[in-house]
Amino acid sequence: MNTSLTVGGLAVGLSVLVWYLLRWWHGQKNNKTKDWRSLTPFASGVLLGILAATCAGGLLGTVASWVRGLSNSAGDKVVAGATGTSPEALGAAGVPGLTSGGALLTVVAFVSLIALWKKIKATSRKPLGFGGLCGCTLGMSSGVAGSVALALIPLVNEAGDSILGII
Repeated sequence: MNTSLTVGGLAVGLSVLVWYLLRWWHGQKNNKTKDWRSLTPFASGVLLGILAATCAGGLLGTVASWVRGLSNSAGDKVVAGATGTSPEALGAAGVPGLTSGGALLTVVAFVSLIALWKKIKATSRKPLGFGGLCGCTLGMSSGVAGSVALALIPLVNEAGDSILGII
């Protein structure tokens, strides 16, 4: 259930990422020390989006594929309308799949998010959602986000397999 990323989808993912980070940076410009903890909701959303994007199927994989498809179609229209070029499909990163243990931790992470949704501050929900959009779109790219996925997935797989080994 993998939708490949197009130039338009990449444009959407990068635009959301740059928009959020620039607004955060501008809000921190008068502080001598940056409040890096305020990036936690966005970063958490990115990591959860990457985890969802690596799911081969199921509910999480399907939703991530839909998000990537919507980003692709919206971004393709914007890129074509703004530049006059036709966007093309990009090569996907060779991200390893989730093992049984990695799938276990991914499900637990999303169940935790659902359980805590009402307790999350309303101001943190939007960055979490936009981070998820970035993770779903950029996580399958072969760029920096793809490299994060290449580091994150083995870590999640190893931790989950360790838990399965204990139980």
